[in-house]
Parts: sequence; C-alpha cells; structure tokens
Amino acid sequence: MRYVLVGGGTAGHIFPTIAVAHQLVELAGPSASLTAVCGVRKLDRMLYKNVDLDVFPIPARGIIDVAIWRIPWHLWLMLRSFVLVWQDFTKHKPSVVIASGGYVSVPVLLVCWLRRIPSIIFSGDAALGWATRLMAPLTTMATIAFDEARDQISGTPAQLTGYPIRPAFASPDPSAGRLLGNVRDNRPLVLVMGGSQGAHAINEALKIDLDQLLKRVHVVHVCGRQDYDGLKTVKAQLPDDQRASYEIHEFISDGFAHLLAAADIVISRAGATSVAELSAVGAASILIPGTFGKGHQVSTAAAITTTGAATMLLESELVPGKLTKTLFDLLDDPEKLHQMRQASRARGKPDAAGVLATLSLKLAIGPPRT
Repeated sequence: MRYVLVGGGTAGHIFPTIAVAHQLVELAGPSASLTAVCGVRKLDRMLYKNVDLDVFPIPARGIIDVAIWRIPWHLWLMLRSFVLVWQDFTKHKPSVVIASGGYVSVPVLLVCWLRRIPSIIFSGDAALGWATRLMAPLTTMATIAFDEARDQISGTPAQLTGYPIRPAFASPDPSAGRLLGNVRDNRPLVLVMGGSQGAHAINEALKIDLDQLLKRVHVVHVCGRQDYDGLKTVKAQLPDDQRASYEIHEFISDGFAHLLAAADIVISRAGATSVAELSAVGAASILIPGTFGKGHQVSTAAAITTTGAATMLLESELVPGKLTKTLFDLLDDPEKLHQMRQASRARGKPDAAGVLATLSLKLAIGPPRT
C-alpha cells in the first residue's frame, strides 16, 4: 500500500507529518510505501533531509497575505503542482492521503477528490486556515485539535484528536533540557521561540527588555534566521555575567522537547505545533500570537488562555517593560504557575499521531467486505 502524507511550507506542517509517518511505519510495517509531498523551500528540504521517506516537492505557494501582483504567478504554481501530483498519482495511486492543511495540500487534495482517493485533513488551530476550510469538504474526514474548530468544517465528519507531535515529547527529560540550555545554578529558565522562521515582533520585544530579564532569569532564545546575526551582536555587547545567561539559537531540533519541558515559562507564538507541544509537556506559557493569516493564531491563543494554561499578550501590547512585568508577575506567583502547568497538561494529546495513523490505515484498507 502507498501512503502519501502532505506537509510543507513551515515546521508546523512538516513536524506533524513526520510524526504521523513514524506511526504509520509501526502500524503498517516496513513494507508500506510512504511519500511526503512538501514545498520546494530550503526549510522543507532541511527538515525532511534525514527522514526515511520518499520526498516529492511541488512548487505550490500560498495566495493569502500575498502582494496582489504575485497572485497570478502563485496561481500558476498551484496549477503546475496539480499537474505534477496528477501525473504521480497516475503512475502509483495512493491507498490514502493524509494532509496537514496549508497551501501545499490544496493541489494534492483536489486530485484526491477528482480521482476518488480516500483522504484525511488534520488541523491544530482553533480558527482554521483558508486551505483547511476550502479543502475539508472534499476530503473523506477531518481531525481537529480544538472543539471551536468543529463548526468551521462542513460536508465531512470531524473528529477531535489533537495535533500530531514528534515522539520525543512523550517522555522528555527536564534535566537534559537545562544542560542543553547551559542554565547556571537554580535560575529560572525562560524559553523564547517564534516558530521555525522566528518572530520579529517577539525578538524586538525581548531585545528591549533583555537587560532587565537577565538580572533574574536564564533565557534560551530560538529566534529564527532573519534576526539571528543581529541578536548575536546584541549578546556580544552584554556584560560577561549577563552574556552567560543568554543562549541564542537560529533553530533547535535535537533535544528541543527536553528544553521545552525544562522551561519554567515559555514565551511563544501560537502556531498549531507550538501549542500542541506546550500542552504535551505541560508548559506554562505567555502566548504572543501572530497577526498574519487572518489572525488564526489569536483565536488559538484565546482558546488556550480560556483554559488557564497560558497568558496572552497581543503584539500591540508589547511596549517596553510589558514582557518583563508579565513574566516576573508569573514567577512571583508559584501557585498560579502550577495551575497553568496543570491546565496545559490536561489539554495535551501526545497520542494524536498514533490516532491519526490508525484512522489512515482504516481508510486505506477500506470497509470490510460482506
């Protein structure tokens, strides 16, 4: 049987795809044929590089939040991707397609619908993105991570499963995380992250408050490529004692689950993968949602904040000192932090990848013959 998984464009689509692939191998056995359809960007190639999957890149690009003069070109790339997928599926028809949503999934799921190939689309946002809303009615079923998303899907059954995450998040080691972060003594560890590509607004807010923060906490900052060199310069200009309390990384893959579990507080965007991983390890967080993509991260952050697992700050609230005050107020209230961690862990679904793989296997096999 051939299983085709679709995930590309961001780590938030790629990591869950890889997690489901690992579970499918365990369930279907090593003889199963697995292909990952992804984008052509450097990030896609890097994250799939050491994964035992056949990788099929397509040139599809998004059409939301794109300059109007680029839209005709992006539509052409969508059409080109559709043709490439159609040709590939003609040579070797998949038994089932599992798509993480996003623009890479659009041409693939359209081919599935036209050729009657069973398919699943999965999402981890409280407010679904345009691709998921558009394509879900064409799929066999959909899975969601928030009850708030159920009413946003029409024409296909939706099941609450959580969002697939990597196996490392099932049993992370906080002690290993503190070693990875080079944390000194018993200082509180604050992990700051902005998704696989970083978050400039968070990076700037941290830079403004950095001197005040480093007087009390150890900061591990995963900043993305764009701001990495500039923040390295900032670190080099810090006094020696503060420099030792500030670790900066462009990106972390190996050991990241340990680091997340070790953090006293996490400052993060509210992407689907980020919030799923936060819940899996029971992390307390300050969520600063991005305003792109019709504000779907704001809806996700609000839904998590309602459960008591996080505090939300909007980008418009990031005036000098605001981030520090919010962080220190939480550190000064151990009982509230404990409650946040409990609420975070309560909504975690670390087995989501296995559930999705099981559903995919059932679709591939089909209903029992009578």
